[in-house]
Amino acid sequence: MKKFSQFSKKIFTLSLAGILAFGVFTANANANLKVIPRDLNALKTLFQQKGNYKTPASILDKNGKQSATGRYANKTPDGKVQWSVEKDFETLSPKSEGISKNITLDGKKITFPMTFSNLGGQYAEFNNVDFSKLNNDKAPFIIENTKTKMKMLVLDADGMPMNADMGFDQEAIIVELLGGGTHKIGVSINPKDKKIIGLNTNGGSFSSERDLKINGIGVGSTFNEMYAKFGNPYKIQKNKTDKYTETMVMYGHLDEKGNMYAAYFVHSDKKFDGKNYIKIRPNVITAVNIFYFTNNK
Repeated sequence: MKKFSQFSKKIFTLSLAGILAFGVFTANANANLKVIPRDLNALKTLFQQKGNYKTPASILDKNGKQSATGRYANKTPDGKVQWSVEKDFETLSPKSEGISKNITLDGKKITFPMTFSNLGGQYAEFNNVDFSKLNNDKAPFIIENTKTKMKMLVLDADGMPMNADMGFDQEAIIVELLGGGTHKIGVSINPKDKKIIGLNTNGGSFSSERDLKINGIGVGSTFNEMYAKFGNPYKIQKNKTDKYTETMVMYGHLDEKGNMYAAYFVHSDKKFDGKNYIKIRPNVITAVNIFYFTNNK
């Protein structure tokens, strides 16, 4: 449990800062890739696209009157967990192995590690970005596929190292994929082999267009529905700002080969719609995040 605790403190405290430098394409890259460094106008245009903040109507509390009862309750039916209370449970539920099974993106089953091509043909060109050459000398950075108009925004080029004592010789770099006026999804990459080792549907205030589910649990599910699938979480953590409060519910699973899956499901009590912060129904999941790390011992 101590090792998993060390892992959780690292994986759930990712900062968003910095960006990369030139010379990041492999020899296979063609003219379809374009680098846009430190361009505030380009960033402003990217962030102001209204589709980035389109929130599913099913999670909105339009009249602000949804009470925390029934499927939206603050407490699990067995009374063991209260979603409004921060807590370290320090144990892994036997049911938490479910976070490693039936991971789907837009209804299609996916497995880790994967490549940008697995996300769809419009993203395949990003396989030619050499993440091992990224650094934070210049910020911010956008990499655009001029043919498909898909854009990659890199928010931390340093990478987050894994604890060697746990057997993981990996780092994670998180990027955001945007295109067609919408935020598509956040992607975590191992810079050594350019493989995707994680996906997330919440990039800051964005509302991701693509539908990521873990064993059927995704945006629009409730914490109690999540609990029925995965049991007690490892940790419940609250993050408060002057605009909204996020509740993060964390799970972890080590498979029989020693590979680690870490998932966290997020409830934000308000979401940004491009102009204002609007109220969300109680204890409904607003973002899904999954990470996978290979045991290299």
